[in-house]
This record gives sequence, C-alpha cells and structure tokens, in this order.
Amino acid sequence: MSSQITVFLDKHADARGSGALGALWLYSDGKQSTSVTLQFPSGTPLADQVKAAESLLRGVQRWRDDLVAYDERQRTAQDELVEARAEIARLKAEAGEGE
Repeated sequence: MSSQITVFLDKHADARGSGALGALWLYSDGKQSTSVTLQFPSGTPLADQVKAAESLLRGVQRWRDDLVAYDERQRTAQDELVEARAEIARLKAEAGEGE
C-alpha cells in the first residue's frame, strides 16, 4: 500500500514522541489541531523501531541542513548584488557620471 499526504508547516511546527507507544506525532502549527501520527505496528521489535527512528532523524537533519545551505546561498547572492551595485555607483561617481 502506498499513500501520500501533504501538510503545510508553519514556524511553530513541533514533534512529540512516545517510546512506550512507539508513536511520533508531528504538529503542523505547534498545536494539536493538525497532526500526523506515525506509529509502529504492535509487536515491532524495539531494535527495529530504533533503526527506523534513526533513519527518520538522518532524513530530517539532511532536510534542515539543505534549508540552511539554501538560505546561506540566497543571502550570499543578495550581499554580492548589493556590493556590485555599490561598486558600479562608486565607479560612475569617479567617472563623473550621475545615476
């Protein structure tokens, strides 16, 4: 069986888990109004639960790292554009050209 859902997150998104229940709750807005529950079938060995949790953790960490890297690239590009415009204005001023 294959299925997919999309839940839009806001800046207050949160996650809570229960090792005793083998469940993870993802809250899209930090409240319990919209959530996704991930749960292991009963009888799933604890070692398998830990392995799956570690895999999810790695995936979320990669996602977070990609977001940070993208943000840094965007900031760098914007900073370089501002610097280039300032340099063009300086060169025009030196050449006696107005804007």
